[in-house]
Amino acid sequence: MWEISQETEVAAAHQLRFAPGEGERLHGHNWRIKATVRASELDSSGFVCDFAVLGRELRAIVEPYEHVFLNEVAPFMDLNPTAENIARVVADNLVARIETPRLKVARVEVWEERTCQAVYYRLFP
Repeated sequence: MWEISQETEVAAAHQLRFAPGEGERLHGHNWRIKATVRASELDSSGFVCDFAVLGRELRAIVEPYEHVFLNEVAPFMDLNPTAENIARVVADNLVARIETPRLKVARVEVWEERTCQAVYYRLFP
């Protein structure tokens, strides 16, 4: 089994719902988002996935979040824009874009700041 990861950063603001205190105020982060994919066999070129492809797809997914108020961008108009929900949304979008029977999206990690991280794991049978 092999895994590779690619990271990107996004500067965006959010306002948490149902979180009394600091989180309920409008505030921003320089989000760090890391996607990890896995494969039990390599492709014909010897890759799990080309880093450039994974990076390009990850960036395309998060680009709409760059320098915006997340609460005003789908799906966060209805979904609380927590780090946990952002991780799941990015993972689901990445699955739709690159997953194959051989290549699986294993997890997406989202840091709001250096010491605060949420991880969405995907389980496989």
